[in-house]
Amino acid sequence: MTSPADQVKAIALESETTAETPMPATATPTRPNKSVPVAVRHSPDDVAAIEKLAGKLNVPTSSLIRGWIQQGLTAEREGTLESAVDRIAADVQRLREIVA
Repeated sequence: MTSPADQVKAIALESETTAETPMPATATPTRPNKSVPVAVRHSPDDVAAIEKLAGKLNVPTSSLIRGWIQQGLTAEREGTLESAVDRIAADVQRLREIVA
């Protein structure tokens, strides 16, 4: 069995040796999991508060908003008591980081 480190080395070597080889004419490039931009409207005060919080957390504003959306979607999908407790624990931790 090959170790993950050996697999990475083999893939890197293959990449380096074939870097100058042209792509086959039949190859079609793909971009799996490409994100789609979405525009939303917020009041200037909300945007300022979001930007301030993002700065305090040292994350890009878009990443903070994306995280909130993903949390909301996850909460909607996982309606169990255990997932609710996990969300509350994560929220408490996030609040501790903000207050610190």
